[in-house]
Amino acid sequence: MSKTLQEIQEFNRRKIICAVNGTQDYEEALKKEEGDSCHYLYKTNFGEREIIGDPRRCGYNREKHHPDAFLLKVIGKPLTLDRVLMALSRICGKTLISVYGNLLGIQKDKYSDYIDFELTKPTLEEQSEETQRAIYELLGGENE
Repeated sequence: MSKTLQEIQEFNRRKIICAVNGTQDYEEALKKEEGDSCHYLYKTNFGEREIIGDPRRCGYNREKHHPDAFLLKVIGKPLTLDRVLMALSRICGKTLISVYGNLLGIQKDKYSDYIDFELTKPTLEEQSEETQRAIYELLGGENE
């Protein structure tokens, strides 16, 4: 059975965040992610709420806005192109890149097909499912 897109996104997130932060331990990598552009997920009476940036420094006061809120999880920083490429470089070694129009083509080697990263869509999760699955395979994920 093939992996779902949600499973692939979680695998990609874990691999990229660990590679960018130079650790194999996801929890340690998330601690290094915390700060200004990190995403946090809180649970409130009104449902889940995602906060971007250090909640204490971006004007979000849990006690004032949602006294019942509690942190569900640290999500980490967005998986932008620079972070994806850095992770691929650290995991795969050399990566070939070609830019044409609004697309950035990524190749593991000169014999592999290009993976098209749409430059107008800034994060990996916004890319096509095909692109996300191809990045997943480059990062070491296996489709059954």
